[in-house]
Amino acid sequence: MQTIIKYTAGSAILLTAISLATLFFRLGSLPLVGADEPRYARIAEEMHQQGAWVTPTLENKPWLEKPPLYYWITIPFYSLLPNNETAARLGPALSALITALAVFWLGAILRNRLAGFLAASILLTSLGFILFGRGASTDMPFTCAFTLGMTILAAAVRKDPGIGKIMAAYIFFGLAVLGKGPVAIILAVGIGILFWYFNERGHVLSRWRILAGFFILILVCAPWFCLVFKQNGYAFIATFFVNHNIARFVTGMHHHSQPFYYFLPVLLALFFPWSGWLPLLIPESPLEKIRRWRDWDPVTLFLACWLLFPLLFFSLSDSKLPGYILPSIPPLALLLGIRLSHLKENPVRPAIQRTGMILILTFSIITAAAAPYYFQTAYGGNWRIGILLSVVFFLPALTTVIFGFRGRYTRAYATTVLQGILIVITAAQFAIPVLGQYHSTRDIAQLALEARKGDEPIITYGFTHHSLHYYTGYQVHGKIDNSAMLPHILPEYEQYLVITKENKVQDIRNLQGMYFEILGEQGPFRLLRLSRN
Repeated sequence: MQTIIKYTAGSAILLTAISLATLFFRLGSLPLVGADEPRYARIAEEMHQQGAWVTPTLENKPWLEKPPLYYWITIPFYSLLPNNETAARLGPALSALITALAVFWLGAILRNRLAGFLAASILLTSLGFILFGRGASTDMPFTCAFTLGMTILAAAVRKDPGIGKIMAAYIFFGLAVLGKGPVAIILAVGIGILFWYFNERGHVLSRWRILAGFFILILVCAPWFCLVFKQNGYAFIATFFVNHNIARFVTGMHHHSQPFYYFLPVLLALFFPWSGWLPLLIPESPLEKIRRWRDWDPVTLFLACWLLFPLLFFSLSDSKLPGYILPSIPPLALLLGIRLSHLKENPVRPAIQRTGMILILTFSIITAAAAPYYFQTAYGGNWRIGILLSVVFFLPALTTVIFGFRGRYTRAYATTVLQGILIVITAAQFAIPVLGQYHSTRDIAQLALEARKGDEPIITYGFTHHSLHYYTGYQVHGKIDNSAMLPHILPEYEQYLVITKENKVQDIRNLQGMYFEILGEQGPFRLLRLSRN
């Protein structure tokens, strides 16, 4: 492997091969799930159909919560691909691959090609990074643009890369603003200030050419903000800046409040199966090392600031979601990849070695034990799929631990990469059909459209699901939570379709003066036709 890694092209081919398994394998097989995927996919579709590139719309109404980078990336794929799910997710998947290649480039500059390859392969097999790379959301395009900018600034810590590359960094930061908004500037400035505070050597800030770069950043992102404000006026200011930036940070109005420490376990989960390798980053005499932070290598210090500031910043936010700290994963992968690349020169202390291997085994045992129980209880008794996942969680981890205790870290690293790949392939091949039945409504929506007579209304009872709106072409007339209202909804219709959960059917069965028949089912969902007696 080291012979191949000596050549950049060979490393890129190996990384692309890993990404084919982790990011692109059966990418469009899972129906759109959750709240964000169907919503963002629909917005991109509408912008594609209308030829509109400024104001995002949902059901032909302005949707001003997010900037347009994800939509711009996704729109062309609707012309090229027949599968809407693949088209909606291909942009983030490509963004994840580009992020990994940028990490490889930076690792090669900071240490050597082996360090870059190790860091990038760690990134491409971290389950949280893979999950967001396979999702139709704004998180990965934003992380990609932000990482591209940060890698250039990190390279400038070592030596001046030239004005061309530095200005390219600010172009990427401008795209990051178009990915998620002003938080890109806040994170970049915060990381820079934190690094400046702790690093008192050299003239790194002058290499960053901050004033000229900020001008370039504004040139990249300001035109869209001006145009969208011109089209939507102060509704854009109120929705985007006030509601979905300021209020989201300082209040819990969006119902995502979590404790301050929330992102610590989230980081471990996002970095799995590499979480157990993190003790290798603990130096000898860690307290002494912290006290002598002025002696740290500036590059290591910069990567640490890049890792820590997003964690600290979003921990202060009242609203917390796992995707917020995705920008912290690339520097963490770099720190671990660089550490693994010089284990021969700086061996791991036995206590650290044992701690790491025990953590790897512990994390894998917990996930392996939980998988069958989870699929049995939450997914209709599908414990066999959980068993398959348990095998790929546990056996590679056990092999990793055996190699690790013997000090064969190259083989231990390889089996952890294999573990990440096998988990994704197994989940994509066997778990996705079940997950699609429970977390999306594509099949039941298709049944409803086929069973519908004329302009017969479609309503939901006892639940809401954004994918149902997407897969019915936004033809759901409304949602009812009180069964007593069902006979009185839409009185001008003698009959209508109801989509509900299996445990809600009994409520409808008990209604007086109504007749119902079950027309179809999908996982926990049921399609009924209600008629007045």
